Amino acid sequence: MHHPTFPTFRSTSLPNPTKQNRASPFDLQLKRDSGFQAGEGPITPPMSPGHSEEDDGSISVDTEPRYSGHRHEIPIDIDAKVYSTEAGPQGESRHRGSDERMDVDAVRPSSTSPRPPARHLEDEPTHVHKGSIKLTDFEVKGTLGTGTFGRVLLVRLRSSSSPSTPQNCFAMKVLRKTEIVRLRQVEHVNAERYILSRVRHPFIVDLHATFQDSLNIYMLLSYVPGGELFTHLRRAQRFTADVTRFYLATIILALKYLHSFNIIYRDLKPENLLLDSRGYLRLTDFGFAKIVDDRTWTLCGTPEYLAPEIIQSDGHGKAADWWACGILCYEMMVGYPPFFDETPYGIYEKILKGKIQWPKEMDRLSKELIKAFLHPDRSKRLGNLIGGAQDVLEHPWFRGVDWEALERREIRAPIIPHVTSLDDTRHFSRLPLPPVEEIPGLIREEQPPPLLQQFDPMAYQFLEF
Repeated sequence: MHHPTFPTFRSTSLPNPTKQNRASPFDLQLKRDSGFQAGEGPITPPMSPGHSEEDDGSISVDTEPRYSGHRHEIPIDIDAKVYSTEAGPQGESRHRGSDERMDVDAVRPSSTSPRPPARHLEDEPTHVHKGSIKLTDFEVKGTLGTGTFGRVLLVRLRSSSSPSTPQNCFAMKVLRKTEIVRLRQVEHVNAERYILSRVRHPFIVDLHATFQDSLNIYMLLSYVPGGELFTHLRRAQRFTADVTRFYLATIILALKYLHSFNIIYRDLKPENLLLDSRGYLRLTDFGFAKIVDDRTWTLCGTPEYLAPEIIQSDGHGKAADWWACGILCYEMMVGYPPFFDETPYGIYEKILKGKIQWPKEMDRLSKELIKAFLHPDRSKRLGNLIGGAQDVLEHPWFRGVDWEALERREIRAPIIPHVTSLDDTRHFSRLPLPPVEEIPGLIREEQPPPLLQQFDPMAYQFLEF
């Protein structure tokens, strides 16, 4: 069957002035758009009539290239996700923008009344261990990925520390404190810790503990060994409706859970979905997640997945996550997203125009579901109607799905990753270990500073770690 040729870059960055080649989306040597040159400044998205030029025009987006393809392993985006799968030639990783004018979420008054959450996150118990384990209890086994201001390591809990623990392999996310401060990501990093420390769901990655030393903050996360859904999708080129239904259903259950706390995720894409050893998805990278009772105005995320209201700075909420579900559903079934271009600005224009090319082989019900998710009017968008997430569960496309059995993980997954042990890293990049001086707290216990030096302004910004 003949497929049209489209540019394959997921434009996860501001535009690069260098010329890029075009290729088929079905070429497995897929390259993501590369990052912009420092100092060129962010692109200004198309404005809505009510947009003010006084608003901060900075953009939080992922900015480095990602590669996927046969016999290539891709590193992860540390800042934008937990760790990587399949790596590119030089171990390139994608990360959020290096522009120092990183924006901070702003909440503005709205004409609509805020919706109270079904439950409050502050009422949930924290699942993060405090004081029971320390950094030196872990042995570094490998590097899973590297990013802008950190890396993710595979670590093993030493047997003498907790012999009764059934899981002793973890992903340790290491972030350099000076870079977090320089890029003005302190609020986002602290929000990620707060949210992950209290949420618990079978389709969301678990945060077990956090630490800090003189250089870094550390997040101890579940090690999910099956790799990114992005990698498996590129290998398969596209998924059938049944395979797509399985994965989309798990994502919908995760979003329904998050939305019950008024948490919006804002970074749904195949790269942020990891497969566990049984083939079930785990949602990762909560760097853009936020508790929003009404709306927020930050322009952040991956261009192909941005809802129109984000691009137009009209304020966005849970409806933006449901829009992203439509984009993801289309990408899984077709092999590439419905709106893409070689530059983010071109992507924004196509999103606002809303014209979708439908493959002839796509069935009517699948098309109706995607159209319902991609309704430009968020008040009419599936998932954001009066019935909320329940409307999605009851959509005819999901007829026959046993939602309770799925949440109990009683249904066999369509793809079972080949994993031989708890610390199997075949689905991740093989990168060298970091120099010991860059992870001092993992090597030896640091001595407390002299009394006059005990006030560390850098550590003060991460008191919860």
